[in-house]
Amino acid sequence: LVELHSFVPASSTAQKLANWGHLNRKVLSKLNLRVPDELIRQLVQSRPGTAEQVLLLLRDRIEERRGRSHGAGGAGQ
Repeated sequence: LVELHSFVPASSTAQKLANWGHLNRKVLSKLNLRVPDELIRQLVQSRPGTAEQVLLLLRDRIEERRGRSHGAGGAGQ
């Protein structure tokens, strides 16, 4: 889902925000997930606990999708 050439290596806040915005629009949207702008700002500012919040959101979304795909198989699975 991620094409690394689309992201610019960054140490500046502005570029980190741009990279996260791109990730949100192009990658996470495919999982029907959107990280709120405020949470992205907290990530970029390295606020403790923020990465864990995003990872939990991502895990929940992946498990949700996994459950739907397993449930769609019918009784024969």
